[in-house]
Amino acid sequence: MASYNPARGWRLDRIPGKRVAQNGDPGQGVTLPLWVVRDGEHQGDGQLHLSTVEAEQLHAELCYVLGDSWTPGEIPACRVGKGASTVMRRP
Repeated sequence: MASYNPARGWRLDRIPGKRVAQNGDPGQGVTLPLWVVRDGEHQGDGQLHLSTVEAEQLHAELCYVLGDSWTPGEIPACRVGKGASTVMRRP
């Protein structure tokens, strides 16, 4: 099996310095700014639009995957005081 090489092929990367933004009014979803990169060369910019429900589902899955691996001082506010038992579990 070939090893992964992030400098080769097509990739979508977050744009450094650009934050996830709300789509208009609260409850209208969020937008994640992305770069399109091919073989390490910038090809263009894009955006991933998520509904509020999709953003919440992604948030829950990220919390599940990250579990309790946070280091002190880096814990996001939404995770403070929450143990692994409060994280959504996959069946």
